[in-house]
Amino acid sequence: MAIRSSAGIGVTISLIVFVILTVLLLAGSIILWGRLDTAETTAAEADQKISQFVSGQERNATWFKQLEAAGGRGSYMGRFNDHYEALRTLALGDSGDGFVDIESVRTVAGLDATQALAKSLSDAHRQISDLTASNESLQQRTDAAEQDRDRLQSMVDNAIKERDTLVEAESSQLKKYADADDRYASEIKKTVADFDRMQTTARDQARATIDQQQDEIDRLTSDNRRLAARLRGLENRLNRDRLKVANPATLVDGRILDVVGSGDMVYIDKGRNDQIVLGMTFEVYDSPEQIRADLESDESRGKASIQIVKIGDASSTAKVTRAVKAQPILPNNVIANAIYDPEYNFKFLVHGQFDLNEDGKPSIDEADYLRDRIRRWGGEVVMSNEIPGDLDFLVLGVEPRMPIQPNEADIDTTAMNEYRAARSAVNAYRALLDQATQAGIPVLNQYRLDILTGRSDL
Repeated sequence: MAIRSSAGIGVTISLIVFVILTVLLLAGSIILWGRLDTAETTAAEADQKISQFVSGQERNATWFKQLEAAGGRGSYMGRFNDHYEALRTLALGDSGDGFVDIESVRTVAGLDATQALAKSLSDAHRQISDLTASNESLQQRTDAAEQDRDRLQSMVDNAIKERDTLVEAESSQLKKYADADDRYASEIKKTVADFDRMQTTARDQARATIDQQQDEIDRLTSDNRRLAARLRGLENRLNRDRLKVANPATLVDGRILDVVGSGDMVYIDKGRNDQIVLGMTFEVYDSPEQIRADLESDESRGKASIQIVKIGDASSTAKVTRAVKAQPILPNNVIANAIYDPEYNFKFLVHGQFDLNEDGKPSIDEADYLRDRIRRWGGEVVMSNEIPGDLDFLVLGVEPRMPIQPNEADIDTTAMNEYRAARSAVNAYRALLDQATQAGIPVLNQYRLDILTGRSDL
């Protein structure tokens, strides 16, 4: 019994020990479980904080493994910062504080968005190397050119010395030829002057011959045209030639009806119905025969001159602008104006320059004024360089003078043009005069026309 009691005590103790160990194990497990949970929480928080610096994916990246394998002192971030400052110093030249904007670095380096700094530096180094080589080549060429210049300068200096030597050696030899040149210089100049004079004379003679031949050609051409025109108007001329009619009465343009007062005013038998205009002038004659004599003379004129001051339908009033005391104006005296005719329009060709105001300066404008007066007084003005077949009067202005031909030494385009124009004017004037004379057409100058139209201030 005693033995079984002892065995039961041992089991009991073993059970008690087991229970105690179980309880202790359970308590330890609980404690360990709580610590594990805390450790996991701490580990999670640590991972989250580490993820702010490097993520789990980045830990597997090649650059992180290279950073990890780089070793060295300090943490990974310390190593990374050392590497960053080294790159910043390389790029900008200073470590500085804070992060650098990449775009600002590109701006400073003059790079665009696609260029790399290393590539740009490599290109720049290559360009510098090329420029250095080019500069060295240019320097070599410059040195060679300077050497050539020095060599050429030396050659020029030697040539100058040789020239001076030759000149000095030949001076005495040339002196005798120079003396001979001085002796013959005047003779040579005289010979050249004689040759030039002969050449000028021959040229002038040839030009004069050509001008004469051309004038003859122009005259013959003008004669042919004039004769053709004369032939066409011959029949009309025979019927209209008022100056050669047998009856002088046909030259009368009107008559004096009466003399008013002291003889300074008269009435004539022509008026508005006969195309009389204010200001028209007439010469007064005793008879039609005196008109015919006046037309054929250069000096005689009527016994008085009158000017129309008032016009009626069939008669007009005129003032006496010139009178001869011994020959008073009487009723039935005849009047005439070479331009005016109540039944026929005389044709006039007015050529040249005129001096109507007698200021000594003939002009084309005064010729135009004369043409206008002829038209106003009933005449017809013909514009032509030749005599028409049915012309009644040729009125010539101041006769132009033949110009002096310019010297060959002084001649230029302007002088020659002026000479030719003046010569053409003389030739045209003479040609018209010759044509009118041959055709029997009366030729009037300004003075004769004034007389035949009753101008009183002559």
